[in-house]
Amino acid sequence: MPANLFAKRIREAIGLSPSDHEALRSLRVNERVLSNRELICREGDVATHCTIVLSGFVARYKVIGDREQILCFHVSGDFPDLQTLQLRVLDHNIVSIGPSRVGQVSHTQLQTILDASPKLAHAFWRETLKEAAIFREWVCNVAARDALGSIAHLICETATRLDAVGLVENDSFQLPFTQQDIANATGISAVHVNRTLQLLRSRGLIKWEARTLELIDFQELKRIADFSPNYLHLHPEPSSRRAV
Repeated sequence: MPANLFAKRIREAIGLSPSDHEALRSLRVNERVLSNRELICREGDVATHCTIVLSGFVARYKVIGDREQILCFHVSGDFPDLQTLQLRVLDHNIVSIGPSRVGQVSHTQLQTILDASPKLAHAFWRETLKEAAIFREWVCNVAARDALGSIAHLICETATRLDAVGLVENDSFQLPFTQQDIANATGISAVHVNRTLQLLRSRGLIKWEARTLELIDFQELKRIADFSPNYLHLHPEPSSRRAV
């Protein structure tokens, strides 16, 4: 399962050889089933493994005073701590959001297959660059958008990323985020989140009941959010070579 998830994620972007597939399948994975808000990694930990999200959601966050600031949400197929292959000491926390399942793979195993395959090394490096692009967009979301645009953007991003891994059906998807989670991700108060979600509902843009979010008018939601999926880099990169 972990090999299939990651292989599917990178296959269209760069392609994989049969030996690359076999290397991924050879990884020994320790699976963990998590309840809501179960800590996966703690700030200050010295990492010895990387984590892949198998199902559900995971969040990275920092504690600042008495407040949590969520830095990013992760979905199935993501490696939320891939950077620990080089930066071993965690500088933030990683926690499950809702019921989740993760797999953990030792650094030693990963380093062995990356040393043996330049293509796999490129693929893992590309994943860290994509994470950096998402972080840049989150900075803009917190600093430059109003509450309506910020929450609309978070919904658009989440829907787009889930759709890329086949987890959106009939414009609906499971979303276990609480209003406090959204507040911690967007930098606004939970009260303001509540008002903004009510506004999105009253405008007929979303329907959110029993942890299922339905996109009623995704085009208008994207317009409000000024959302473009380009920063997610979900598709193959164009060739950098000029035609001759």
